[in-house]
Amino acid sequence: MVQAARVLPVDQLCPDACVGDWQCTVLLESCHHLKQTPSIGVRRLAEKVADACLTQGLSPHQDQLHGDLGDTVRVATLMPSGRPVVTVSGRVAPVYVSVSHTRRMRAAVACVDAFVGIDLVETCVSATTPLKGNTCRRDQNLDAWFTKAEVELLADRTDLTPRMLWAAKEAAYKAARIDTEFRPRMIHISYSSGDRFQWSMCNRWLNMSGAGMFFLAGDHSVAIAATRMPHRTIFAHHRDSQSMQVAECF
Repeated sequence: MVQAARVLPVDQLCPDACVGDWQCTVLLESCHHLKQTPSIGVRRLAEKVADACLTQGLSPHQDQLHGDLGDTVRVATLMPSGRPVVTVSGRVAPVYVSVSHTRRMRAAVACVDAFVGIDLVETCVSATTPLKGNTCRRDQNLDAWFTKAEVELLADRTDLTPRMLWAAKEAAYKAARIDTEFRPRMIHISYSSGDRFQWSMCNRWLNMSGAGMFFLAGDHSVAIAATRMPHRTIFAHHRDSQSMQVAECF
């Protein structure tokens, strides 16, 4: 996958990153010259990507519904999950974004046609350096978070690394937009072809699946996942046989 992966430019907007059936807008920034804190930096990056995606992707009808494209695009954080939500002049906009960062790079992806998720991992981190967010996320410890099929996939494909597989899981979790804690073994990654992967997530509330792509960006691997947007999410109530409909997602 690394050998076949498309290279994404750094510090330059990429408006045509294809993931499955969907076209995404991606922007990556190197962090060594930036003074903003990571949370502020990735939020501003997401606003740039969302603005570019809205400019090129909205139909005239959507444009009328959500204001002039010159209006201020902002990204708010939905708690408690931290999922980013795009607003234009205070109203939720019809574009979906995801962000990620390491100590050396920040990334954001946006799409108007699909839910998307992105994750970055450094390809040259020493074995004693933990991956972001958790000290146990080192190559020698990641197998505990993979399913049996995923461990076999790693053994079969020498160009797929544990960090790439972890990034695919994180990207899929973000694309699923379920606003619960991240449970790696609940997300299943399977190989498709070349630099593509498929993902699925199943629990007692939902069953989702989608497509994903691996990219290269400098000394980072980038995983982007996408899935079709449902109009409504149905939660099955297991204590009785009833189902409950909830309002349409952001």
